[in-house]
Amino acid sequence: MSSIEILCPNCGAPHVISESDLAVNCRYCGVTFRTYSEERRYMLPAYYDSARAIENFLLWVKKQLGYEESLPVHIYIKDAKLHFYPFWTSVIRAKTVFKGVGEDARYSNPYSGGYRSITIIYREEEGSFEKLLEYAIPASKEIPNAKEMVAVSRNRLYFSHEYVRRKNGILHGATLSREEARRIMEESAEAELTRMIAREVVKVNSRSDDLQFSDFTLVYVPVWQITYSFRGRDYGALVDASSSRVLNATYPPDIVEKASYFGVGAAHIGAGVILSILLWGVGALAAATALLGFSAAGIVYIIRGATPTRAAEEVAEESKAETLKRLYRVVSR
Repeated sequence: MSSIEILCPNCGAPHVISESDLAVNCRYCGVTFRTYSEERRYMLPAYYDSARAIENFLLWVKKQLGYEESLPVHIYIKDAKLHFYPFWTSVIRAKTVFKGVGEDARYSNPYSGGYRSITIIYREEEGSFEKLLEYAIPASKEIPNAKEMVAVSRNRLYFSHEYVRRKNGILHGATLSREEARRIMEESAEAELTRMIAREVVKVNSRSDDLQFSDFTLVYVPVWQITYSFRGRDYGALVDASSSRVLNATYPPDIVEKASYFGVGAAHIGAGVILSILLWGVGALAAATALLGFSAAGIVYIIRGATPTRAAEEVAEESKAETLKRLYRVVSR
């Protein structure tokens, strides 16, 4: 029977296991984690190799404001590794029927004095909501920027250790159980329904929720973790190997932009010193307040100029909604 390397979801230590192993006890941190070999598991295909992922990252950086234009020329790729991160995913059709007390305002102008009176009116209301929700719950603490990996239920493959080996990928274990993931999804769905109800009534007298789970599975998401250097400084990027979307990245800002931040920061500190001198005659408290306020703002600008720019490729809300509708039609057949 073939074996594969899997990383501990708590400390990241590597362990060699066979495909039939159900659980692993980490010899480094002592955490026991399951392999979920008995679970219905899927994985997103890694359509993009490291070269394509880096290329798409550079194309994305060129669209950002204030990036260093010489980056593609002086970039040095130090490392590029393909990680398969586990997520519990599901689509939930959430419904609620409620009764409560609504609030309304009645405006009147009983006098000609140029003002209106406002009367708050309370009345009984009832209604219902229905919403399609998709959840992707990280099953490991080792997943970086897990909130950015949102669209994990696209075209999928059945999980295969051979596929991970063929792609020279790194498999990450999961510590979050199916029951825990389901509880988190239920709480999130109920909270979303609560927010919708709160827009209609100020008090809820009765409420009945119905949560229908579909396609509850463990999905492994392939992500390229790229480390590169530019003029002696290290930066990093996370690129979805299935869609090439830049999940998170740091990159060097343009030297002019960086200098402008330092200039604005120095100007704030200088203005704070001058203003504190002028206000010294008014009182020490006023002078100290002006100095601290302007200096704090100046330090923020200087720190921003000294640190790399961080950004991520966003997904339009409309396209996400259309994806959810299409997905639900597929899994409900």
